[in-house]
Amino acid sequence: MKRVIGLDEPADLTGYRADNPVGTWEQMRADAVGRVAYEAVRLQLLNGQGGLCGFCEIGLHDIDPLKCRVEHFHPKSDTSTAHNWALDWQNMLAVCMGGSQRHQQPPHALEPLPENLSCDAHKDQMIQTQRLAEHCEGWIIDPLDLPAFPSLFFLEKSTGRLLPDEQACAGIAFPGNKHRGTQELVQHTIDMLNLNCARLCEARLRILWNIERNKKQLREQRVPADQALRTLAERYFRQAWPGFFTTIRLCLGAVAEQYLTDTGFQG
Repeated sequence: MKRVIGLDEPADLTGYRADNPVGTWEQMRADAVGRVAYEAVRLQLLNGQGGLCGFCEIGLHDIDPLKCRVEHFHPKSDTSTAHNWALDWQNMLAVCMGGSQRHQQPPHALEPLPENLSCDAHKDQMIQTQRLAEHCEGWIIDPLDLPAFPSLFFLEKSTGRLLPDEQACAGIAFPGNKHRGTQELVQHTIDMLNLNCARLCEARLRILWNIERNKKQLREQRVPADQALRTLAERYFRQAWPGFFTTIRLCLGAVAEQYLTDTGFQG
């Protein structure tokens, strides 16, 4: 998970909400005018997230664009207050299908069994089967609230699993955190979104092996180690942003952090 920068709300959504203050998400998508607003929302979210899933960082440009969807961080079905969460721009993220599509192409596909689901597909299942609190605020991290620096994650290179970075977590606090600390919040986010399912771990390992092959090639060319890592940072981050951004960032370590600082990375 990387930080997401929220772009300005699409004018089509603003207009639709003004005309339909109590409209539902389903009504908007079924309405001809609302459908225009929906497509504007999807495009603006994809642009703001650099084409990445807001949770697992799969490149949404790598899959069928129609297979990405809009996730409401706070349930859009919540009608306990007068606030319309369904049409709240600040409540929306672009996400992948979470491995729920049997026909999804490799390298991001495995049989859509519960243990292979991720992102909101897994989160929603956890809420339903374990009767967990329906509201995510304070229980998992909203990518809009994630800091650009430091990364709060650690990559276990033998397995491709993401873990909380204990040292980084110690220096960051999240207002409204319902856990005992940031490290526990990060771990619960990983668990609730199933970011360590086999499907995603295998994808991270492929990124890791690709980086190691490139490191070896540069070593064989007698490129100094620091220069080689800087070259790889420039190569991988040339696209803003590559799929599995955090995996690349963690594999390249301090050189990636310096490169991102130099280029003004904010999310």
